[in-house]
Formats: sequence, C-alpha cells, structure tokens
Amino acid sequence: MIKSAGFIKTTLINYPGKVAAALFLPGCDLRCPYCHNPELVMNTADDLVDIDGILAYLKKRQGLLQGVCISGGEPLVHQDLGELVKAIKGLGYLVKIDTNGTFPDRILGLEPDFIAMDIKTVPEKYPMLSPVQDPLLPEKIKASIEIIKKSGIEHEFRTTVAPGIVDRKDIQNICQLLSGAQCYVLAGYVPGHTLDPNFTQDTYTDQELHQMADIVRAAGIPLPLRNMD
Repeated sequence: MIKSAGFIKTTLINYPGKVAAALFLPGCDLRCPYCHNPELVMNTADDLVDIDGILAYLKKRQGLLQGVCISGGEPLVHQDLGELVKAIKGLGYLVKIDTNGTFPDRILGLEPDFIAMDIKTVPEKYPMLSPVQDPLLPEKIKASIEIIKKSGIEHEFRTTVAPGIVDRKDIQNICQLLSGAQCYVLAGYVPGHTLDPNFTQDTYTDQELHQMADIVRAAGIPLPLRNMD
C-alpha cells in the first residue's frame, strides 16, 4: 500500500459539508505551472507522514471526523490507491477523491463517496500541461467528465482561473461539457509559491472573474464561488 502522504488532521474546507481529514499523495502526471504543491508534484516533499500512523490517527478519531479527502499531486497515479480507500472506508469514513481526470478507467473502481475533478482548461489545451506526449489526453479528460456526471456519485468540477491557462472562451466551452453537472467551482488564481517560479504574477480582475461566473450561471450550472474576491 501507499507508504506516506501529506496530512491535515482536521479540515472544514477539503470535503464540502464535512468535518474531515485530508491526505495529499505525492506524484502527478501533469505539470501545471501555477500548482501550489510543487513538492508533491515532483515527489520531493520531506514532511510526509507514514500511512500506518495516519490510519491509527483516523481510528482514534472515529465518531469525531466524518470523512477523509484524498488529494495530491494526483492520487490516481498510485495503482494501489484502492487499498488505501478500502482501509479508510473500513474505519467508517466517507471518502472524497480529488483528481485531474487523466485516469478515467480508475475513477469508479475506487467507489468514492464524493469526486472532485479539476478541469485545468479546455481538453484541447491539456498537452501543454503534460510532460509527455499523449494524443489521447483530451479524450481522457472528456471521458472522465462524462463518467463522473453519470456516476450518481456526489461530485463537483472546478477550475483555477489562471491567466494564460484558461480564459472566458475556455470557460464557455467547458460549460458545454459540464451540462448536467451538480456543481462547477471557479477558484481565483493566487500568485505565490508555484511549480513554475516564473509563472505570471498577474491575476484576473474582479470584473473579469465575475464575467466568467456569469457564463457558468447562464449555462445553468450551480456555481459556488471560492477565492473570487
């Protein structure tokens, strides 16, 4: 099973509506320049916690915590993720999985209680975020969106609106893919500690962000706002 992960003992943010713990697994198959977890992406984090210790903590917190969010990095790069999910569910917890959608064939097999998929931009732009050439990557993103929408599992899609990665036209096109989705979250890009230290320090203006939000509302998709002010 997975050996270690970043760990937050208690969070009210990572699992909507639940008091939860959060695990952050190292490794990722994408290289988003604005990523705020570069140590996890590059697998260089030195503050990881042993999984056995995490499971022991979760056992002690039974009845106090409601769920566990498994994030990253990209947790689905770990082929043995299912063992970790099973162990956490065996302790009576709900499990939320955060994913970038590049492994559509692995999502439902994990039997999560909540799925959050990051949509970085329109599928056609994903090759610029990948360190390897994968001509099927755009189709994998589209497949994951459809699988999640039709799964019957509680879910949300979300986009960090980072300049140069996603714009108003992209949001409009993403909304076409998300017809019927339970929720689409727009999160403002916050400059700072990023995977690419030279990535832009610019952000969209409040007016531009709210114009993007209006596009989502016009598409009829429920839209909570996070980091938009």
